[in-house]
Amino acid sequence: MGNKPVFSIITLAYDRLAYSKESLGAMLRQTYPYIEIIIVDNGAIPEVYEFITELERKDSRVKIVHFKENQYRDDGFENLIKVCFNTGLKAATGEFVWYQSDDDLIADDYVEKMVALFESNPACTSAAGYVKSIDASGVLLPEGARMSNYRPRYMPGHLLALSTLDRFSPNIMFSAPGSIFVFRREEFMRLGGYHTLIERSHMFGVVPFGTTGFDETAVLYWRRHEAQLNKYMNKKGFSGAKATLALLRDWDIEKRWEIFGKGVARYVAKNLYRNACEEDTSAFVINLYFFRFKACWCFLKELWHNRYFWQKLPFILLEEKRQFKYFLKPYIRGMFESWIWLGNVPGLSGLKEKAFK
Repeated sequence: MGNKPVFSIITLAYDRLAYSKESLGAMLRQTYPYIEIIIVDNGAIPEVYEFITELERKDSRVKIVHFKENQYRDDGFENLIKVCFNTGLKAATGEFVWYQSDDDLIADDYVEKMVALFESNPACTSAAGYVKSIDASGVLLPEGARMSNYRPRYMPGHLLALSTLDRFSPNIMFSAPGSIFVFRREEFMRLGGYHTLIERSHMFGVVPFGTTGFDETAVLYWRRHEAQLNKYMNKKGFSGAKATLALLRDWDIEKRWEIFGKGVARYVAKNLYRNACEEDTSAFVINLYFFRFKACWCFLKELWHNRYFWQKLPFILLEEKRQFKYFLKPYIRGMFESWIWLGNVPGLSGLKEKAFK
């Protein structure tokens, strides 16, 4: 592919044909020509399978790894990530490697700007761009005042990771809704590749052990929609706390961090688990408000003995109640608009008044 380093993109394909077409189209439009696209065919439905195989036939930059059966399991991400992602990683040959979800998009110069971060600083082992949100149809969502990703072009990776544990910092140095880091492939594989808890394993198992780069002009468009896998897994009761314990054990995170001091290592391990428990508590409460009791039971089995759960539960119950009411408001308003007679039902006039405020 020439004298320039190859950039490998790993992505999955299963059932979202329209999203896959947009996502892969953006990859193939990259201004940086030396790319390879590893499509992991995760038991794709016929129309998706036909599309990606035709793409492979037409474009030499596309390579497909096939699975006859879908590797996703309702009991967690483990099989999906450890099998599919790492199989894609083994098939990659580029100096740099990155996973992109099949429903997201990158700007046409994204890869070029990522490669520039690595080439400008040989100590750089990880790199990321800036995330903007789009809706299901691809329309850019309003951003509001910028609240995060205040960091320099280069910084020590462990300082970035530590900053994510400081929940009271006025300037948030890192924020991303999902996996965003590009890595030097050989170093990434040496440190463990893809773990079930992909974002936390990246941030605390790979990024800290080198310089990390950031280019806020390189844009990843993250699609918000109801079929997102993380939302689906929350509804199924997937426990991030349980997966965090597995990460701490499998990758011996505390031991890795001891190069920055034993006190720092202990702080990281403790707060990683605490944050995961608090996130699970929020997921438990949300499922409770939506009467998804099976998911609640899954979370409760992992958390009932955990002090972080009981400490945060009263506060999260109150906070999520406010958000839940806000979420339901347009639905209640629509109900009164569709069935006008409901407004005359005794006892519902107050609810109607609140819905239209």
